[in-house]
Amino acid sequence: MKKLISILLVFIFILSTFAISVNAEGVDETLRFNEDGTFKIMQVADLQDNTNPVKQTNEYLREVIEDEKPDLIVLTGDNISDSVARGFTRAHSEKKVRKAIDSFMSMFEEIGIPVAVVFGNHDAEGYVSKEAQMAIYNEYSCCIAIDEGESISGCGTYNLPVYSSDDTKIAYNLWLFDSNMYDPIYDGYDHVHEDQIEWYVNKSNELKAQNGGEPVPSMAFQHIIVPEVYNAFVEVESDENAIQRGEKFYVLPENATGSLLEPPAVAAQDSMQFEKMVEQGDVKAMFTGHDHKNDFVVSYMGIDLSTSPAAGFGGYGADNRGVRVIVLNENDTDTYETETIHYLGTYCTEPFEVLLYHINGIKYIWDMFIMGLTIPLKAFINLIS
Repeated sequence: MKKLISILLVFIFILSTFAISVNAEGVDETLRFNEDGTFKIMQVADLQDNTNPVKQTNEYLREVIEDEKPDLIVLTGDNISDSVARGFTRAHSEKKVRKAIDSFMSMFEEIGIPVAVVFGNHDAEGYVSKEAQMAIYNEYSCCIAIDEGESISGCGTYNLPVYSSDDTKIAYNLWLFDSNMYDPIYDGYDHVHEDQIEWYVNKSNELKAQNGGEPVPSMAFQHIIVPEVYNAFVEVESDENAIQRGEKFYVLPENATGSLLEPPAVAAQDSMQFEKMVEQGDVKAMFTGHDHKNDFVVSYMGIDLSTSPAAGFGGYGADNRGVRVIVLNENDTDTYETETIHYLGTYCTEPFEVLLYHINGIKYIWDMFIMGLTIPLKAFINLIS
């Protein structure tokens, strides 16, 4: 009898070990075009989630994922709010950050969809560094983001190849850049640094060599849009439909799509990133977040520059909150399809749902009020601890 029990225990142990190893492997990290020649990306910008996330956000994301069935989710920064990043103590902050990340990553894990991550300016404003957060993300088997280490600036600058449907070659490439946080010299937002650009050029040339000397068609994802976007706009006289930057007013050109509702908050200085991408000739489009209200695609020098609206209620926004869906075509890699799927008018149509949407929208104001009250207390605790 004892021998039988021992055999059963060994058998159970083997099964449990197998189950754990399968779960540890998670989703297939190799990205490839589907048999129908498509590859679908869902960009989620500016969730700015906290430890008590708005329920409507995850409900909406889950419905979009179920309907659209994306092959990859890309989180383009400010994935958690600055209020989460700034805990009372280091231990408190780490606990809050982990809980906030789990609020959406556990859902993606459950669904079983690959997730790529880049950081924004708010993610690491507290005790928990981007490197420590990346380690948390990588605890989820669905996460395919890469911490490249200390070799280049920032955290989370990497590329993800998308293989052909028959697995014979790299048919497309996705660049993911850490656009960093705040410029230490100039008063404003930071940019993709010189060593990151050098890495991009070298890797782009490496992929080109593997592709018979032809650039591998690519897209780039990062949080902060490049300053060249203003060159793509049309400068106009003062107009109620225009956005204002300094003393100048801008509108979208006629061939653009989407909405320009606020001045894009670009880097304080030009990093030459865009110029190098034009030279390399591989990047077809850049997708960013950061500007919560904007939702446009505009072309400049052969590259589409796009900003997607906030997907979450942890920051300010407009009635166009939503996520962007991008569809690549293996048989025509020079083009792609994209649209923003908004809460309102698609998944949020019933009167109560619309009311709840607007209530959630003003939650940001309340959160800012509470944070304003707690900042002095946090400063005092940090001083005495």
